[in-house]
Amino acid sequence: MKTQKNHSIDLIFILLLFFIFAISSLAVVYIGSQVYSSTVDTMDKAFHQNIVLDYISEKVRQNNSLDQIEIKNIQDTDILCLHEIYDGESYTTYIYTYNQELKELFIHDDEDFQIENGETLTKADDLSFSIDHSLLKVDMTLNHQTRTIYLSLVGGM
Repeated sequence: MKTQKNHSIDLIFILLLFFIFAISSLAVVYIGSQVYSSTVDTMDKAFHQNIVLDYISEKVRQNNSLDQIEIKNIQDTDILCLHEIYDGESYTTYIYTYNQELKELFIHDDEDFQIENGETLTKADDLSFSIDHSLLKVDMTLNHQTRTIYLSLVGGM
């Protein structure tokens, strides 16, 4: 009759294999979560910029006619001015960044524009506007990434 000897090296080898498998599994899960987190963050920033640029595009389209769109520079800040008439009264919507926030202010043309009075819409590092012939260029910077859109203006400028 033969008896098998139980060697402790067999148990150590199995435990070592299990330990390597567990560490590898945790490393794969950790790396996957970091990739996912990075992807979500990048997509969130791009989505945020797209929403702001879409908002500005829609505001321009609502007021897209001759002499209704103007760009001013007040306190080293580019400001998009959208002129409108309601019930025979002139109003202006100002869109700009101030203290790294996108702001909008809608006031009667008889009122004085105060840059700090705008309502905060969202975060934005910088917003710049320029008009070349009948093309409005909008540059928006958020988290050191700049996106640009071009909008054609009806009637030219």
